[in-house]
Amino acid sequence: MSFITRPATMDDLEDLCRIEISALPSLQYMYDNRNFYFGEENKGEMILSSTEDGYAVGMGQYSVLPDGAGWLEILRVQKEYQGQGVGKSIYKRYMELAEETNAPSVAMYTGITNLASKGLAEINGFTLAAAYTGDDLILEGPFDAPNPDFAEVTDPEEAKKLIAPYVEKWGPFFVLNRTFFHYNDALYPYLCKNHMVYSDGENVVVLGARMLHERGLHIGMYGGDANICLPFAAAKAYELGSKKLTVMYPSPQATLREEILAASYKDSGELIVMEWKRP
Repeated sequence: MSFITRPATMDDLEDLCRIEISALPSLQYMYDNRNFYFGEENKGEMILSSTEDGYAVGMGQYSVLPDGAGWLEILRVQKEYQGQGVGKSIYKRYMELAEETNAPSVAMYTGITNLASKGLAEINGFTLAAAYTGDDLILEGPFDAPNPDFAEVTDPEEAKKLIAPYVEKWGPFFVLNRTFFHYNDALYPYLCKNHMVYSDGENVVVLGARMLHERGLHIGMYGGDANICLPFAAAKAYELGSKKLTVMYPSPQATLREEILAASYKDSGELIVMEWKRP
């Protein structure tokens, strides 16, 4: 069986939601995130894969990150059509978009035990780039921040200066909403534009969300005293109306794990990142 791909539009939302519900009954966010995916803020293309008679059976988003890298997300195939080549048709379009946008790299994440997803990426030239662990904190406040001197950092150069000493500890990726950004000069203007960087001059916290802010905020990284940074993040997130905080960090980072779990976060699992790099 062959499948045809084309760019999806908001008019395809009903089909996209149907596919997502079939593929992943326990977790949907296409409808809630429709304005983000089809808005000007998120560059890229929502791909729809259909049978030859036009019945939509698969979907996948190719997003362009601030440094031009491609990010693959929300790849879903209707249950009855899984294993028949729908995912391959979407990946074909993914890689066409990588060429069209001259992406320096393209990445995606999957569950550590999802061998089918990992294998599909490998067929397309992706290799294992990293493993990350996630932890969640349910915000049942109110919270008192121990340091009232945190202020937003609006200058990208200042943000880079504050964050750079901790990149090796948190790298190779900066994570928001399970989107994996490279640490590079394109990241810092994005963070400042979206009001995510806070510092008291000695400690730094990056707090925010790429999308779906109403579902929770994310600590992209922190640097300095965890006993100051983590309570500040919780207090600020609660102040902003968030009910949950999520943080992801490289799986080998035992120190970060100890600090975060000591702050009452609960383990939410491990993911792997697969990446294709332009030769």
